[in-house]
Amino acid sequence: MRRFWISTILGLELLLGGTLAASARTAGVPDFNIRAICAPEHRAGSTAVDRASYRGCLSDEAAARRTLIKRWATFDVAERRTCATESQIGGTPSYVAMLTCVQLGSDALPINPSGQP
Repeated sequence: MRRFWISTILGLELLLGGTLAASARTAGVPDFNIRAICAPEHRAGSTAVDRASYRGCLSDEAAARRTLIKRWATFDVAERRTCATESQIGGTPSYVAMLTCVQLGSDALPINPSGQP
């Protein structure tokens, strides 16, 4: 009977350890508050330009988040972790900053987008 319990406990440890390791590897895109990210544009004023800037910020952040969600697993785990931390430095985190970081880290952005030598 003792052998059964030892086997069961070891099996559970392996199962839980494997699950925890897998969840650490596949942790999802961080959850940032897009409205808070774009709040400075919203507080800037009530002109048409300010409202357009705020809507543009919301749109850019939402698009960056969708791209991160879609491509998250393709980025290196260490790069994702580093960029998640760096994107929050200096105040409000940003999906746009995080996406740029992981793309640069994984060479997903062209070095010379214009094609010039």
